[in-house]
Amino acid sequence: MQRLQFWRFDNDGIRALLSVDAHLTRSGLESSLIDLVFLRVSQLNRCSYCVDAHVHDAIEHGLDRRLVNAIATWRETPSFSKRQRAALAWTETVTEIATTQAPDEAYGEAAAEFSDSELVDLTLAIALMNAFARIAVAFRHGPPSVPALIDSPVVR
Repeated sequence: MQRLQFWRFDNDGIRALLSVDAHLTRSGLESSLIDLVFLRVSQLNRCSYCVDAHVHDAIEHGLDRRLVNAIATWRETPSFSKRQRAALAWTETVTEIATTQAPDEAYGEAAAEFSDSELVDLTLAIALMNAFARIAVAFRHGPPSVPALIDSPVVR
């Protein structure tokens, strides 16, 4: 069934989400870390549009292709830093919060690698990407056939 193209509407709610993304850009968190988080959230939510967009963003922002390719298996891949591993573990537990309830172990790992302010912004990045992924999946917003023609505000 064809679903509406949500990004074509002048919507204050989507603009508000985009303002959170603008905050994250200014937050001081490394853009490569945000790219990893956004990509992992997209994979967990099985959002084809988001995965496509964030793979592109991560590579464009200079993230090593090997890390981008290995993100689904980050636990088995030695190339990720301790900070990246803590962020990815926190990403998974927050994304799956109904099941995980954000256990102390994952929180402790993240809190050891991030300042209080960074941890809030990291959690905000995870929540933001979960919101966008859920919107994109709900409206079946798949990846474009020609990346240069992307006209959706969900792209970072």
